Amino acid sequence: MPLEKDYITPSTGAVASYHLVQQVSLDKVSTATNATVSSYLSKDAVDAGKFAMYTQQVMLAGLPADGQNAFDYAEAQLVAAPPADAGAPSVNRYVFAGATIVS
Repeated sequence: MPLEKDYITPSTGAVASYHLVQQVSLDKVSTATNATVSSYLSKDAVDAGKFAMYTQQVMLAGLPADGQNAFDYAEAQLVAAPPADAGAPSVNRYVFAGATIVS
């Protein structure tokens, strides 16, 4: 499912508000999930076949539960609020915290 949140893209400074998890990879040894997220101006831009404004990889701690869809897991982790004791956030781990998952 897409994520909606205003995000200032580092490459241009333009605001992207529609984000799609394009790829998910699982690392069993380090128990981590990597999500590749593409950011677009809007849903209309995606529907019109426009290219992403920005694409980034976000590393998430943990793996989906047995039988859980990896994309659903990644999206839920991406929008989760950072824990209170997180300290300084890593480079982009919580960049989509507070986003809305839309259908």
